[in-house]
Amino acid sequence: MRINSNMMSGMDTLEQTSRTRNVEKTSAEQQQATGVESDNVTLSKKSKDVSEMTLTLKSMPDVRDDKIADLKERIANGTYNISAKDVAAKIVNTALEDIF
Repeated sequence: MRINSNMMSGMDTLEQTSRTRNVEKTSAEQQQATGVESDNVTLSKKSKDVSEMTLTLKSMPDVRDDKIADLKERIANGTYNISAKDVAAKIVNTALEDIF
């Protein structure tokens, strides 16, 4: 059998991979033996509060049924009035926000 350079390259890669795995295995064994871990993450109170608020917001419904029921009732009764001035102001403000 003839050994060429491609075969040697593959052997080098295999040997390197084996060494890397042995180092990782040794590190893991040392951590277990000493009971000390090298990495540690601590979250601030502020980040914990933000996380808690995010969970609270996610648990809230997207639709406010009480508001919808009130609007439906006012529309049905004919008591729901929209100011044309307010609508125009909202359109202009939204357009300005999009520009700037």
